[in-house]
Amino acid sequence: MGPGGIFRRFLLTIVTSSFCLFTLYGLFFWDILPSRQVKVIDNSINCSKIFEGDKDAIARGKRVTQNNDIKQYYPLLNTNCTEFLSKRLYIQEVSKAEEEFPIAFTVLLYKSFEQFERLLRSIYRPHNVYCIHVDAKSSSEVRNSVTSLTTCLPNVFLSSRSVVVKWGSFTVLEPELVCMQDLLKHKWRYLINLTGQEFPLKTNMELVQILKAYDGANDIEGTVER
Repeated sequence: MGPGGIFRRFLLTIVTSSFCLFTLYGLFFWDILPSRQVKVIDNSINCSKIFEGDKDAIARGKRVTQNNDIKQYYPLLNTNCTEFLSKRLYIQEVSKAEEEFPIAFTVLLYKSFEQFERLLRSIYRPHNVYCIHVDAKSSSEVRNSVTSLTTCLPNVFLSSRSVVVKWGSFTVLEPELVCMQDLLKHKWRYLINLTGQEFPLKTNMELVQILKAYDGANDIEGTVER
């Protein structure tokens, strides 16, 4: 079913038992890539220990990330998109099951282009579609960097309108509605809303399997005042 069922099918929250996101900035989890594209950064990183909250393992992961400066590739965004996507290992091939189940993403971004680019790289697939909302308060550096990145990825675009987001007000939801409206022009099966400071624990294929199991339903967390 296409985006016409948007208010029945989009995931209002990302905190679910089957699809979790975490905001531990700066850690790479290369095992989300197909085996033929795996790049080993440091064999001393113990992902199991990181998930268990081991302070030494987390500190080691942060050190490795800091030593792996990805900013060196960003100038390529304005000169050679193909080389940038290749060096940053953006996935360009997907399975038939994934291709037949496109997912839409909204990403609300305020700061840290580097953190956002890490997120986008991990969730990017050429058949999905991505609406990026850059807060109207964001710096011109962040906005210009995101704009440059979208020129390299035809299925990634900036929202048609930018909102000044103020926490605790309707403006937190408004960017989502703007992106949802923009995404109605595209074909997709489910919509997942993110912020620029999250990171997935599931591959795109795993997401497809989970969302197929939902069969049109949503997993929404909420509270009721009594």
